[in-house]
Amino acid sequence: MLSDDDRRTLAELESELEADPEFAARMAAPEPEVRFPIVFVLCVALFVLVPPVMLLFGWPGLIITADVFATVIAVVLIARHRRERYR
Repeated sequence: MLSDDDRRTLAELESELEADPEFAARMAAPEPEVRFPIVFVLCVALFVLVPPVMLLFGWPGLIITADVFATVIAVVLIARHRRERYR
């Protein structure tokens, strides 16, 4: 339990902080970032491209295509992680 003196001091601090617009702006929750679902789009593109690539280029073409998509997805995920980490 807080003493009356501590409650009064705490109330004064709260009123000062609420009146400070810079502090209120810093403490406001950031707006959630709506990301474009690039990983989902890449997975759908790979799903659509597998049959034509397989028909035209066979297994080597399919393996190369899958490797390229895996690399692009890895780069996207690493870039997102770094962007979130250094915010």
